[in-house]
Amino acid sequence: MLKDRRIWINKEKAANLGKPPEEIKGFYDQYNVEAPLSPEDEAARKAAEEEESKASKKKDKKKEKKGKGKKKKSAGDDDDGAVPVIKAGPPEVVQKFDE
Repeated sequence: MLKDRRIWINKEKAANLGKPPEEIKGFYDQYNVEAPLSPEDEAARKAAEEEESKASKKKDKKKEKKGKGKKKKSAGDDDDGAVPVIKAGPPEVVQKFDE
C-alpha cells in the first residue's frame, strides 16, 4: 500500500505542477467505491425505503392526533405553568400520632 500511495502522490504532483497534495484523503477515497447493485437488490432497497417512509408518516399522523384533542381539567388540577411543589415530610397520620 505504501508503494500505491507513492505512485498516487507522484501522479498528483504531475497534475499540479510539482506541488504535493495537501491531503491524502483523495488516495483513500479512490478505494471507497460502491459496487453497483443488481436489479433485484435495487428493487428490494427501494421497497424497504418506501415501507420506512410510510411507517414514519403513520407515526407523524398519530402524534398530530394526540396533540389535537383538548384536555379536560378536573377541579383539583391547577396547571398554570408553575412548577408543582413536592411536599416532603411525614404524612398527616404520623403527625397526629406524634401529637
